[in-house]
Amino acid sequence: MRNVTHGKERDMAKKVIDLVVIGLLLVYFITLILHLSSNLDQYQWDFRTHRKAAEIFASGSNPYDSEILFPKAQTRFLYTYPPATLFFYRLFALPGYKTSFTIFLILKCGLLIGLIYFWKREFLKEDADTLFYVFCLLAFNSAVFLDMIAGNINLVQQALLWLAFSFYIKRRFKLFCLFTLLSASFKITPIFFLVLLILSDDEDGFKYFFGAVAVFGAYLLIQYVIAPDLFTGFIKNALVVVGEPGGVVPSTNKLIGGIVQSIAKAFGVTIPAGAELTIFLTLAAIVVFYSYRAITRLNHIQIENKATIKVFLACLVYALIHPRFKDYGYILLLVPSYYIIKNIHYTKIAPVLFVLFVLSYERMMLPIASSMYALIWAYYPLMIAYCVWGIYLYEIFSSSDGAYKAKASGKRKKFKVSGES
Repeated sequence: MRNVTHGKERDMAKKVIDLVVIGLLLVYFITLILHLSSNLDQYQWDFRTHRKAAEIFASGSNPYDSEILFPKAQTRFLYTYPPATLFFYRLFALPGYKTSFTIFLILKCGLLIGLIYFWKREFLKEDADTLFYVFCLLAFNSAVFLDMIAGNINLVQQALLWLAFSFYIKRRFKLFCLFTLLSASFKITPIFFLVLLILSDDEDGFKYFFGAVAVFGAYLLIQYVIAPDLFTGFIKNALVVVGEPGGVVPSTNKLIGGIVQSIAKAFGVTIPAGAELTIFLTLAAIVVFYSYRAITRLNHIQIENKATIKVFLACLVYALIHPRFKDYGYILLLVPSYYIIKNIHYTKIAPVLFVLFVLSYERMMLPIASSMYALIWAYYPLMIAYCVWGIYLYEIFSSSDGAYKAKASGKRKKFKVSGES
């Protein structure tokens, strides 16, 4: 009887803690909206640029021309999305700037709250707990906050992608293709996730893959035929922004460039032209090779949530090989990272991983000042991404050798090989 009473008290305490944390997060978002809305000229610079590009397009001018866009948008950011996406931003050009600014910000906050709920229900399930809210807010140098202040379309893309992933896990591949293509309609590169069709065990996987690629090719081709000047401007601008610095783009190729430049400066040597690209392509090939081997191993073992793990691994590969993976893009890795924290074989290091993931150089003012220190913190999210990728590969390769054991409760682990005692 006493145990039952204690159990009810624990459940009640857990519910109270959950409500308190949720309440605090809602207060945070309300405060964030009010703060950003009162500083229109300082935040959501991407939204300001994209909205102004739509206005320029509506007036009959070329929004891809920096000489036209920069003075009117009062920013130094190019419009880098396909011409068809200008119609989306024209919706926000109808009301005044302050109104559209607030609408877009509230829309993104709503999407984020909905995404967190969706992640818990569809992907984490029993692994979701109160700490997940804190993790979402702080992990990867506070990627969520970076997204909010930038005003990028990223959260809309994330919502579409995670809907696509949920349909992939449920083997509803037509809907997976639809939402993946919608997600890729802005930034193109999410088309990468169609590779999940090839990696599935469905006999029609290749058919869906090539069909979706053909549809997306038609989407781009039609724009080129109808508006060749605009489409050419889109391609030109997209190639220009690849040169953004690593603090804003903590991607693998930028990290390599930073290391190479530091070495060249420290030792006074000249690095051969093309060395950075060669190193990046080699490292990307290694990531793809070992990830493919892991998925091949995954296909030959009986393991729970196999499709989910494929999705998580694809997210990690995408982040590691993307030539321009932005700081706020790491929102994509929140769920795969938290999942591995909750399901890692060596459960004692899970708290350590949690702390490492939520560290941010903006909150850790250590008395160290060197170029290498700055380089490490600039690319800290990327290093954590490599860490998560390595843990996934280790868990997958170990599972086929019977390396996993059940938790003390006897609950079957997500990574545990079927039939293992």
